Amino acid sequence: MKIGFYGASKAGISLALYFKEHGLEITGFYNRTYEKATKASSMTKTQVFENPEDLVEASDVIFIAISDTFIEEVSKNLYSPYLSQKVLGHLSGALTSDAIKAKCKGKFSLHPIQTLRGQPEDVQLLKKAVFSLEGDDEGKKIAKIILQKIGNKYIELKKEDKVVYHLAATVASNYLIALLNFSYLLYKKIGLEDEVIFSIIKPLSSASLENFSKDRLNCLTGPAARGDVLTLQKHYNALPDEKKTTFLELLKLAADLILEKGDEDVYKKLQQFINYVRW
Repeated sequence: MKIGFYGASKAGISLALYFKEHGLEITGFYNRTYEKATKASSMTKTQVFENPEDLVEASDVIFIAISDTFIEEVSKNLYSPYLSQKVLGHLSGALTSDAIKAKCKGKFSLHPIQTLRGQPEDVQLLKKAVFSLEGDDEGKKIAKIILQKIGNKYIELKKEDKVVYHLAATVASNYLIALLNFSYLLYKKIGLEDEVIFSIIKPLSSASLENFSKDRLNCLTGPAARGDVLTLQKHYNALPDEKKTTFLELLKLAADLILEKGDEDVYKKLQQFINYVRW
């Protein structure tokens, strides 16, 4: 099986490196910006293609590794007399395989649930990554051969579940970063240096993540878990006005977890506090 990449995206480069390490044959890269294709091909020691037709002809499977916005347009305009014999996939977490409009042998979406930077060190990150798979019968058949070769765990998704699946991934990654930055800015406000801030945030957040994975219902600590509304009031007062709503929404999410745990008394205290400060 020969695998080619239309687009020299970070995810595409990382997967090409990962696939090669597991013995899969990578033909190379085509990119509208030739310099990017050259760089990707150099990093992966594969061929650079000057046009997409040559990439399609040289490959059995073509990954469309570009921004979600352009997958439909690019696939619709992709031409090759050999296209009907090829299988096409994309790497989007949010889009289904229906975004591929080319008349091909099969289509799939294969999404690595990992933050990738297009660097060699991503290979180590991908070893622990779970993949999601969705597609038609022929597309999934080929994608499963790839997954079997690399040995990663994967989940099969229904088309209608992809958006919620991707939302969950962004909450655990992108919005987690936003929350960590929220903490960083608060520490910065009291004059701490970056080195000190990161020495505080890293072990704290790492331990929280570890505790969450071990015992989700019982890992919450701090004033919310105790129903300590006096401390919560102080926290609320210390925030700038534009961040007060964010604080209350986060507290509501914590309250939902506390209710799921079965601690109704603490939940009621938090709800009363939220309603009180809002009005």
